Amino acid sequence: MKLKKADDLAQAQEKGKQQLFPATVRINVGTASCCRAKGATIVLNALKYGLRSRGIEAQVVETGCTGFCFMEPTVEIQYPGKPKVLYGNITEADVPPLIDAVAQGTVYQDRAVLCVEQEEHVLCGTITYGGADEHYRALPNPASHDFSKHQQKVILRNTGSINPTDIYEYIARGGYQALAKALTMEPDFIIDEVTKAGLRGRGGGGFPTGIKWKSCRDAQVKEKYLICNVSEGEPGIGMHRSFLESDPHSVLEGLIIGGYAIGAQTAYVYIRDNYRVALQRFSQAVNDATELGLLGNKILGSSLSFQVKIKEGGGRFVCGEETALIACIEGRIGEPRQRPPFPTQHGLFGKPTCINNVETWANIPVIIMKGSSWYNAIGSAGSKGTKVISLVGNINRPGMIEVPMGTSLYDVIYSIGGGIPNGKNLKGVQTGGPSGGVLPAEIKNLSVDYDVLKNAGSMLGSGGMVIMDEDADMVKIARYFTDFFEQESCGKCVPCREGVSRMRKMLDEIMAGYGSKNYLEELQLLAKPIMSASACALGKTAPIPIISTIKYFKDDYLKYIP
Repeated sequence: MKLKKADDLAQAQEKGKQQLFPATVRINVGTASCCRAKGATIVLNALKYGLRSRGIEAQVVETGCTGFCFMEPTVEIQYPGKPKVLYGNITEADVPPLIDAVAQGTVYQDRAVLCVEQEEHVLCGTITYGGADEHYRALPNPASHDFSKHQQKVILRNTGSINPTDIYEYIARGGYQALAKALTMEPDFIIDEVTKAGLRGRGGGGFPTGIKWKSCRDAQVKEKYLICNVSEGEPGIGMHRSFLESDPHSVLEGLIIGGYAIGAQTAYVYIRDNYRVALQRFSQAVNDATELGLLGNKILGSSLSFQVKIKEGGGRFVCGEETALIACIEGRIGEPRQRPPFPTQHGLFGKPTCINNVETWANIPVIIMKGSSWYNAIGSAGSKGTKVISLVGNINRPGMIEVPMGTSLYDVIYSIGGGIPNGKNLKGVQTGGPSGGVLPAEIKNLSVDYDVLKNAGSMLGSGGMVIMDEDADMVKIARYFTDFFEQESCGKCVPCREGVSRMRKMLDEIMAGYGSKNYLEELQLLAKPIMSASACALGKTAPIPIISTIKYFKDDYLKYIP
C-alpha cells in the first residue's frame, strides 16, 4: 500500500497492531548483535523447530536488544489478553520446558524475569497487555525491578518490543505520526522547537542541535545535505549499532523531519561496514519506507521530496570526526580538515551539511510529538532529555540503558548496574569512550551531564561508560587508550602524530621501570600543545586518559617508578 496522505497512517497503524497483538501467542527473541554473540540465533531456531514439530501455533518474531545484556539471550512471550513475560539467560536446553509452558499457557518460572501488564509509551500512551493471575503475581514488573525502575525510555521506546524490519509495527507504536505533524508546521517553527527543547548533539561535545540546524537552513544555497553518523569507532561501546538494529525507523523518521526543516533533499547514513546486522535492518527500513511513500516524492501528499543513501565505511575512529566523515562519503581519504568553514556552510560536495549521530536524530520525532516544553522538563539545567548509556566493564548488570540527564553516576553504577562483582570496590569510571577521562570512585557528586563531566576532567561523549574495580591498573588503562589513539590517528598533523606517539613511548618506559617522577610532569606538559594544536577532536582529546589517571591515580604510576 502507498500512504498518500497523513490520514492513511491510521490504516497502517491498525495493520501493525494486529501483528503486535495477534490472536495467537507472540514470542519475541532478541537478535541484535549482542544477543547473537550469546547464542540467540541457536535459541531462535530451536524455538521455531520445537513449536513446529509439536504443532503449536505461535508467532516467533526477531526483535532488537531489550537492554538486559547481562541476561542474554532473552525471550519475551505474550499470550493473548495476558501480560508479557521476559525470560533471561535462555539456552537451547531451556527451549523444551519453555515450549511446554507455551503449550499449557503458563509461565516458565525458572527463567522468568519480568511481568509487563502495562507499558507507558512516550508516543502512544498506556499500552495494556492484560491482567496478571497466579502465574504472574510473583514476578516483578518494570517499575519494581532494580535494572529498569530508574530508567526512562524515550529513545529506547521500541527496542526489544517490535520487529525492526517491519515498518507496520513501528507505525503501530506511534511511528511517522511526528512526520505527519511536522509537515503541517513551518520549517522555522520546527527548528525553533528543537532549539527550545535544549537538545544537544549526542555524538561527542554536546553542541546545541537547534543552532546547527538553523545555521544550515540559513545558508543561501538551494542544495543541502544531512548526514547520520554511525561511525562509532570506540572500543567497548556499540550502542549505536545495537539501537539501529533494534529501531531503525526512529532514526529514519528523524532524518526526514530534519530534511524538511533544514531544506535538504538527501541524507547519507554512514555505517561501519562490519555492522552487518545494522546495515541489513536499516537498508530494509529505507526500502520499506520508500515502498510506502514515506521516502521519495511528495511524501504524505506534501511538497517534500527526500531520499536516504547508505554509505559503508571502513570504521576508523577518526572517521567519526565530521570533516573526515564527509571526506569518506566523497570517496577521499578520511582525514579531518581545518575549520572554518564549518560543514553547515561548506560540507558534503561543498554544500551546506548538517551532521548528527543516531541518537540525536532519534530524539526528533519525540520532540515534535510531545513539544519542546515537555522535553525541556526532563534532565538537568544544561543537559536536557535522556541519555542512552553503554554500561560495561566490572559491573554486575551491564547493558544498554537510558536515564534522564542529571542522573547521578552513583545511581547508574549501583542502582541500575548492581554494583561491582565479587564484592570488590569501585576504583574508577571512564565516561565518554577513549576520549574521556577516568574518574575516581568518589563520584557521588557527579552526574550524567555534559558540563558536570567536562568540569571533572572527562566528557559524556556518545555515552560509553566503563566501570573498573580495585584491581584495575590505571597506567595500563592509559597506555591502552594512548596506543589506540596512536593507531587511529590519520597522521596529518604533527601535534597528534608525533605527540601521541611520544606519550605512548613514555608510558612504555614507565611500565618497563625506566621512568622517573619527572615523566609525570613531562606527560602533562606535552599534553598541552597536543590538545591545543591538533587539527581535530581525536588529537585534542587523546591526552585526557593520561591526564585524568595522573590526577586521580598517581599512586599507580609511582608503583612503576624506582
